[in-house]
Amino acid sequence: MSVKTNCPTSGQRNDMVQMFRALSIIAVVMIHTTPNLECQVYCRPFVNFSVATFLFLSGYLTKSENIDWQKLFRKRIIRVVIPYIIWTILYSLPSVYHKGISCVFVNLLTAKAAAPLYYIFVYIQFVLLTPLLVRLAKSKYQVLGWLVSPVSVLLFKYIPLFSGIELNRYVSLIWSVSCLGWFTFYYLGLLLGNKIIDKRYSFRALSVLYLCSIIIQVLEGYGWLLLGDGNCGTQLKLSSLLTSSLFCLIVYESLNRKAVDLKNRFVKLIGDYSFGIYLCHIMVMWILALIPYYNMVAYPVSSAIVVLASLACCYTSDRVCGDRFSAWLGLR
Repeated sequence: MSVKTNCPTSGQRNDMVQMFRALSIIAVVMIHTTPNLECQVYCRPFVNFSVATFLFLSGYLTKSENIDWQKLFRKRIIRVVIPYIIWTILYSLPSVYHKGISCVFVNLLTAKAAAPLYYIFVYIQFVLLTPLLVRLAKSKYQVLGWLVSPVSVLLFKYIPLFSGIELNRYVSLIWSVSCLGWFTFYYLGLLLGNKIIDKRYSFRALSVLYLCSIIIQVLEGYGWLLLGDGNCGTQLKLSSLLTSSLFCLIVYESLNRKAVDLKNRFVKLIGDYSFGIYLCHIMVMWILALIPYYNMVAYPVSSAIVVLASLACCYTSDRVCGDRFSAWLGLR
């Protein structure tokens, strides 16, 4: 006799993963189109879950049992390295005229060609560290993994902020492409996805705590603004870590409890092309900025335009260029 449950099938779970990827890439675009410091304080806390969710899903979908680690490394790293090289070159082209060809090589080594490219460095670090993270998670020292992000954020963000001492530029560069601040989210996904932590959480309680943490994040962001920090909306402050961790737990509960068939093909399409949108949306923003009076478009309408234009670019290129070239560009 079969018993009906609310547990999602693999197809439904995949639909939900794509839904959260779609939601996260929309949030990324909203972050990069934030128009002023007031929006950094009051709007960004609602979308700061974006990169954390991408990393959480990457960890959650990495299964550690009976896995060929070398094959995993090759598959995942090659998939992002080739697009990283191509998009770094494309984003560096405007600077070549003034700085020479050397700026391309500098950008390749520092991920500074465009704001989102740091993510590739962070992702590669996590892929390479995964076997060690699994061992840590299964050891008696598991708790150390939870300390990495808050301790590193305190060291590299709070001490400079409150002491007025700026980080050495090389230290600042390493921090900007380091996985340390993002460690919590991939680690959390890895533990929950492999049932190293096998707990269930109240969806209602998580939602209430999430909304409360947003208020805390707004207050902290306002405090940072008063201290003169223009990056007061950053995803890497303690209140943001709390908010994003709670959102990741909401994602986890949704993947395990909500049986949803994603009928909206448009949302699924955004999820399917989320990596391509991530890579190209800054260039789309550059092009849109050339249109007369575009700067008069209000936020978040401007965000929606960037998402739609980026999606159109990815979809069209995918259809015209074919699977191999689309893979090189990281379109899907």
